[in-house]
This record gives sequence, C-alpha cells and structure tokens, in this order.
Amino acid sequence: MASVTGLRRLRLTMRDASENGASPRVVRTHTGRFARRLAVAFAIVAFVTAALAAGFISVSWNVEFDRYLTDNLQHMCDGVADVASQAYAEYSGWTLQTLSLIPKWGPVRGIAVQILDTGGKVVYDDTTTHIQDDRGNVVSEQQIVIEPEGPIVTAPVLVGGQEVGTVRLWAFGVGAGLTDRDVKFRDASVRALAIAALVATFLASIAGMAYASRLVRPIERITATARALRGGDSGARTGLAGEDEIAVLGRTVDEMADAIEADRELERRLTADVAHELRTPLQAIQATVEAMQDGVLPADEERLGTVRDETVRLARLADAILELTRLERGSLPFEMNRLDLAEPVRAAADAHEALFDASGLAFETRIAAGIHICGDRDRLQQAVSNLLSNAARYTPEGGAVTLCLRRGGSNAVIEVDDTGIGVSDDDLPHLFSRFWRADSARDRSTGGLGIGLAVTKEIVERHDGSIRAERLEPVGTRFTITVPLDRSAVPRRYGASTSTWTAEARA
Repeated sequence: MASVTGLRRLRLTMRDASENGASPRVVRTHTGRFARRLAVAFAIVAFVTAALAAGFISVSWNVEFDRYLTDNLQHMCDGVADVASQAYAEYSGWTLQTLSLIPKWGPVRGIAVQILDTGGKVVYDDTTTHIQDDRGNVVSEQQIVIEPEGPIVTAPVLVGGQEVGTVRLWAFGVGAGLTDRDVKFRDASVRALAIAALVATFLASIAGMAYASRLVRPIERITATARALRGGDSGARTGLAGEDEIAVLGRTVDEMADAIEADRELERRLTADVAHELRTPLQAIQATVEAMQDGVLPADEERLGTVRDETVRLARLADAILELTRLERGSLPFEMNRLDLAEPVRAAADAHEALFDASGLAFETRIAAGIHICGDRDRLQQAVSNLLSNAARYTPEGGAVTLCLRRGGSNAVIEVDDTGIGVSDDDLPHLFSRFWRADSARDRSTGGLGIGLAVTKEIVERHDGSIRAERLEPVGTRFTITVPLDRSAVPRRYGASTSTWTAEARA
C-alpha cells in the first residue's frame, strides 16, 4: 500500500507539472554558465598554482643566487688577500705603496673592501675611499660613506705563514657581484616564469571549457531523463555506461525508473486483482440474493449458507489486506521473546496434519529442538502455516510435503519442500507479491487469496530474516526461511550442537 500511495503522489506530481505547462521534452539547462564557471575556476587554480610555483622558484633562486654571490665575493676577497700579502711582503708593512696596489672596485663594480691590521684597526677602507699610512695619517679621503648590505666575507692576509691582517669585502648596489651573463640569466628566468604562468592559465581555461562540456553532456542527459519521467514518459532512460560517478548516477536513475515502472505495473495489477477478488464473491452474493428475491431459489439454509460463505471470504480478504498493510507499515505489534523455534514450527505442522491427510499427501517433518531465536511465536507459526497451506494447495494428490528445521551456521533455517506443480524461473521473482498467481486463468478452486506469501515475507523480514523460493528437480518447489539465532544460543565451539532430531512420516 505504501508503494501505491507513493505512485499516486508521483502521478499527481506529474499531472500538476503537465497542467502547469511543464514539458519533459524541453530541457533548459545552464550549460554555458556552468562551463564558464568551471573554466574560470580552472584558470584561477592554474594562475594561483603558477604564481605559487613562481614564488617558490623565485625564493629558491634568490637563495641560490645569494650563495652564488657569496661564493663570488669570497673568491674576490681571497684574490684581494693574495694581492695584499704580496704587497705587504714587498713593501714591508701597510705602507702607502702597499695600499696603493689594493684593487679599487667600489666605484666600478659596487664592491666595498676593507683591510684591518692584527689589532683590528682599519688601514684601508674604500667605502669612504681613504688611505692611511703607518702613522695613521690620512693620505686621501672622499666624503662618501657606504654601509655594508648583504653578506660580508673575510680572508686572512698571510705573510710567511703569519697573519698580518684581514680583508673584509661586501657588495653594494643592485647586481653587485654579478656578471652581465648572470643578470641576463636571472631576467630571462623571470620572464620565462611569467610566460609559463600566462600559458598555464590559458591552457587551463581551454581545458576547463572542454572538460565542462564533456561533464555537462551526461548531466544534461540525466536531467532530460528526469524531466521526461516527471512528464509521464516511463520509457525514458539515460543509457549511460562507465564507472565514473556521473555514469553511476545515470545508471541509478535508470534503475529508479525501472523500479517506478515496476511499481506502476504493480499498482495496475493490484487494482485489477483487488477488483477481481472482490467481484467474484460479490457477484455470487448478488446472484443468490436476487434469485431468492425473484422466487427462483428458496431462501433456505443452503442459499443463505452460500451468501454467508462468500461474505466470510470477503471478510478474510479484507482482514488479509489490512494485516499485510499493517505489516508493511510496521504498525502491527510483535511480541519478541527468546524461544525455541521448534515450538511454533511443530505447532504449525500439527495444525496442518489433518489437511494433508484429507488431501492425500504424505507429510514428513524433521524438526531440530534447541534452536533458539528472538521472535514472535504466533507470527512465526503463521508464517510456517502459510507455507504449508501453500504446499497443500498446489501439490496434487499422491504427492509429498517435507518440513525441516535445522541450524545453519548462525541462523535457524526452515525449509518446506513439496512435489507440486512447481514454479517457472520467470515466476520466481513474483512469488511474494500480493495477489500474484502463476496460473494465467486465475483459477480460484484452491481457495487461496494470493496474499499468504506476501504476509509470510513481511513476518520473516520483521525478524531480520529472509525468505526465498527455488525449483526442485524433477518437480516441486522449496521455500527457505532464514532467521538469525539468538546470540546467547549460538554454540561457542564450531561443530557443537545441542539439537536433537525427531523424524516421523505421516501418510
């Protein structure tokens, strides 16, 4: 009933959409807008990535260039120290002649040079371009003071293996300590990074547009299918294939459409079945009453009994439908207690013994005791009774029915086998649908309502179990109910069994 209500709501929704002028064939999407947004997102990501890469590379290159500059300055400092050592040895101290041989790079290459004696006194400093003699007298001086910036390197001035002073050297000004080739390489690298960032952004924009177009097409197909389904086109499908998320979504939509179509068919069949089930007893009641009113038939106990039988049939049908509806909604209370499953199974078998005797069927039971579950005793007996009644109804005279209760791992297993007319493979999936019968002529001579198996399925599922049906060779059908054991009833050692078998054959 819940599925029928859902389908009715779906139909009302589709009808309202149709009345409001919605058409499943007209699909308005925002492909261009989405593609542009995705392309812009790609471009932004590419630009930010390129900018970050350029920043990291720039920092790395600056570190490497600083190290390269420091190495160059150290090499130059060592060269100045060698010159100073030779001049000091030749002119016997820090004389004017000695200091005049020191390279003057400051004005030309932005290199500052200082020479300190062993006492730490500056004897040469081209940062102010002044020269002192041994007595500390300033020979010449320019009024330019240049503070050290960047790394400062030093080198000892050695004469005869003895240190006579120290050379300090550092660079000032942009590009100081770098050759023209170094500067060109640095500028070319910066330009290459900028060009790479622009190219990456451009290519990312194109890739974003292409990817967006490819991404949008299956989404458009899914949207069109959903609109078509909403508009009443039950045959609309996406037809998407693949393993990506969008393809899986498309297949899910197709499966949903198949389920909706199956529910629609079930609704139509359910309506026809209910009408058919009600029409037969109502026609019988109407015909009998009219015949008695017209005087064609006497209003005796036999005729009134016919009316009563058909009325009882209607009451049974109404009760069965109500019970199934409550089971599906979960509104029917279950008294769940720990119990030995053999008790309701044996009670159902005992209740049907007379039925099997009257039908000329052999009935055999194999019921294992000590299989405990948590369940409702009466409902479980009802489920087993429905299976036994079904077996008796569709097994011809001279056949056999077997009821078995056993332990299967951590589950209790109930099996009902018969040698009846059997069920085809195409009909097996429909066995537990309400009002379903395999016979196309809908013969009701057996007296079934077509609801018993559906009720059984709901009862089993309320016990967290499952039920299935399978064909037996050469003839017959097997119904298997699986219900989880009560945890406290599961043997602690594999292979341990507390169940005892009782078997009896009933002709």
